[in-house]
Amino acid sequence: MFYSRFSLISLSTAVVSALAFFPFVTTTATDNHNHSEEQQHNTSNTHQGLKDGTLVELEHEILNSIGLQLEKVPQSGFTLEKTLYGQLTVPPHHTLTYILPAAGRVTFHVKAAESVKKGDLLYTVKSPDVVDAWANANEAQSTLDRLTVELNTLKQRQQQLQAIGNKNSELDTSILFKEAELKSQAITLANSKRRLSSITAGGELKDTELLFKAESDGIVQSINMSQNAWGEQGTTVLAMARNNSLEFSSTLYAGDTIAYNKAQLVVNNGHENIRLDGELRVDDQVDPATQSRKIYFTSPNLPTTAYAGQLARLDLYAGLERNDKYIPIPNSAVIRVGIENVVFVQVNDHSFAAKKVQIKPARMGKTPVLGLIPGQTIVTKGGYELKYLLPSDGSDADKRKAGHFHADGVFHEAEDH
Repeated sequence: MFYSRFSLISLSTAVVSALAFFPFVTTTATDNHNHSEEQQHNTSNTHQGLKDGTLVELEHEILNSIGLQLEKVPQSGFTLEKTLYGQLTVPPHHTLTYILPAAGRVTFHVKAAESVKKGDLLYTVKSPDVVDAWANANEAQSTLDRLTVELNTLKQRQQQLQAIGNKNSELDTSILFKEAELKSQAITLANSKRRLSSITAGGELKDTELLFKAESDGIVQSINMSQNAWGEQGTTVLAMARNNSLEFSSTLYAGDTIAYNKAQLVVNNGHENIRLDGELRVDDQVDPATQSRKIYFTSPNLPTTAYAGQLARLDLYAGLERNDKYIPIPNSAVIRVGIENVVFVQVNDHSFAAKKVQIKPARMGKTPVLGLIPGQTIVTKGGYELKYLLPSDGSDADKRKAGHFHADGVFHEAEDH
């Protein structure tokens, strides 16, 4: 659940201050609802004249200052059984850890939490060991090339002598020694190349400098060294998470049932909380110390703004209720306005309609409501700020943008006839 960053007093002060500079319009639409006398006697008269569909229209600057949080109304037909809160994490098998293959000085070309593409330069290493190994390999190759030329020259001389019927035993002996020397040097070269490959593992050698590039698209999860610091062989340089590898992780008590018909992940994406379908899995093993086990949820449609450590919510549903049209929404979305329970429904980017709803007792941070339509976008944070912008007497002074909701969930201006 997401909470407002302001207290009730500071919020009202901020709204009043904002209204001094930015215009807003509140209009009403008529609708009739019957309420019991007991409800009317037990509540304040404030906003008792509120009409269903009262519209609050704000300038863009006020919307940003209020900090609204939006969320779509979920589909009806399922019973909310459990809500779990947890974080987006990177599975171990999706984390790429870069380790220094040789001691050297590291220069980074990326920062922590930076997104990178496959092939992007992450960091470079200047290592004396790499330079020495590179020089040794080059020297071994040059020696092998020289010995090869010398052997070929000796063999050509041998062929010339044989062509005229001469035989030179000393030449034959030199060729045998040269062939043995050539084989030995080939072994030396192979060992030099293996050494060079070992201390440049994962890197690209260019002008005696070792370059390390991203193996895949992803996000730099952590940088474990200072810029231009010296690191010994085996030091962890940085860790990177592959894109689309984040998963939701939380804890489920061992005694809780896991036979759910439907699961949805709710994550923040800017001003809106979005619902995602995906795959649910639960650890078979129970931690004996806590009598709990881990529960995971993965979705291929995580927003690009998602990051490791981000808070998220998992809604678990079970059992069809075909005759119950109450839909569970976050408690924070239901605002008490006088004697009415109201949910603010987004009409467009800068307008919100106060929709009256019927409610059932809250459970697990959710309030079942009747009066909303799946797919509508509602305000789950900032409703109290919008409440202060409603007319306190329910007057019908301005009906230029009065309206109502049709069965399709779309807001329509003017009255029904």
